[in-house]
Amino acid sequence: MQLVRYSISVGLQHVPAEFPYISDTGTYHPESCIFGQLLNISAALAFMTIYVRYKQVEEYNREASTQVIKVNKVSLVLGGLACLGMSMVANFQETSILVVHIIAANMCFGLGIIYCYLQTWISYRMVPFYTTMHSFRVQLVLSTTAASGLILTSIFAGLANMKWTGTDPTKWSPDEGGFAEHIVSTVSEWVLAISFLLFFFTYIREFQKVTIEAHLRLYTEDLEPINYPEV
Repeated sequence: MQLVRYSISVGLQHVPAEFPYISDTGTYHPESCIFGQLLNISAALAFMTIYVRYKQVEEYNREASTQVIKVNKVSLVLGGLACLGMSMVANFQETSILVVHIIAANMCFGLGIIYCYLQTWISYRMVPFYTTMHSFRVQLVLSTTAASGLILTSIFAGLANMKWTGTDPTKWSPDEGGFAEHIVSTVSEWVLAISFLLFFFTYIREFQKVTIEAHLRLYTEDLEPINYPEV
């Protein structure tokens, strides 16, 4: 998804090829349309994954730790808000309503990191019966990498903006000041996003152990016969 937007943005010379911000690759048309559509789909799929994980943990710990159940509920709420932030990032581009875009990005990344840490703690509590120590360690590394990426992105973005003398932040050039700090910030954001994606991949083996069924209940006593008029 991101590679498609990046290729279009660079091909149309809307952004430089040297590590633009993720949002910069979805600022101008036509890539902004692809950015919005695919990110909304990604937000929906992410929430579905978060909900399946929630039900899985709930089922495993139904008669065990109440603390895990409480943390799992909190993580469901935070994960849902992070997905909402992802959708808002898609629909409020930085060149349209910057304040909303920044708030949504902080929701997506900030709450998303907290979600990852909570689920990592839950994985640790479920070792060795429902998951492995290896899976826990991978999740811990990815959560910490994502947190480090967010911190570095924020710090170096501020430093870069203090030195920047240009007019278009989506086309940052080396002679406009703060370029080195800008590159550190954008690379950190890409690392952050990739860490999020890889974190969800750690659920794959655990999801192979469960099945999901939908049950439809028809309450016939609430139904009334329909009397069609005679012709």
